[in-house]
Amino acid sequence: MIKLVLDPGHGGKDPGAVGNGLVEKNLNLELSMRVAGKLADYDAAVTLTRSFDTDLSLDERCDIANNLGADLFCSLHTNSGGGTGFESFIHTSAGTKTESIRNVIHDMMADYYNSVGFRDRGKKRADFAVLRNTVMPAVLLENFFIDNPKDAVILKDVIFFDRLAEVIAGGIVKALGVPLKSPQPHGEQGSSITTPFTYQSMTPGQDFFSEIARLKAEGWLNGEHQPDDPVTWGELAAVINRLRDR
Repeated sequence: MIKLVLDPGHGGKDPGAVGNGLVEKNLNLELSMRVAGKLADYDAAVTLTRSFDTDLSLDERCDIANNLGADLFCSLHTNSGGGTGFESFIHTSAGTKTESIRNVIHDMMADYYNSVGFRDRGKKRADFAVLRNTVMPAVLLENFFIDNPKDAVILKDVIFFDRLAEVIAGGIVKALGVPLKSPQPHGEQGSSITTPFTYQSMTPGQDFFSEIARLKAEGWLNGEHQPDDPVTWGELAAVINRLRDR
């Protein structure tokens, strides 16, 4: 089984870039969870370096992937600095295998970005720590510019954002040749996604993780919540009252 590590950039005390009412660390987490959800029906073990808003050093992120013996490390970020569109990075010394994987993912993303009227900023190389210190093919994707009002509109659009996750997942599947899971006998557990901190079960086709990430990003939830955690009447009442107060 192919092992994939998705790395939501920043987190905890490190918000990443901020702009237009958006915080990068939250966008990165939601996108990573959505990508993981899209991969649930494929024969791959998907690990998130973080599944909630926590501090995680660059070395810790690399160690997670290296210790797992991952086949691909994919770090997801949101860009800033006044530009627009997307760009992808591999390490300055990356070989042809990494370059080939990156090219497939990048080209699929370029088609998507072009279809919604945004720029492909190119295939680049950089000496980023998470690219340098991982021992498997590693790719870093910078999606849209958080400080560009036009880009921010897309980042706030759930449909476009979900489509981006689908495209990234599709690029990974194509680049690594990940097959669909074989049909499971009745009664067996469905796909699973793990993190170094928690184990989370997921029903194929149901994107529960990203729903929780959205609530956290918008301030409705805090702390760590699993998709199958029970909800108390008090918590339900709080949600209803927040809706009434809007």
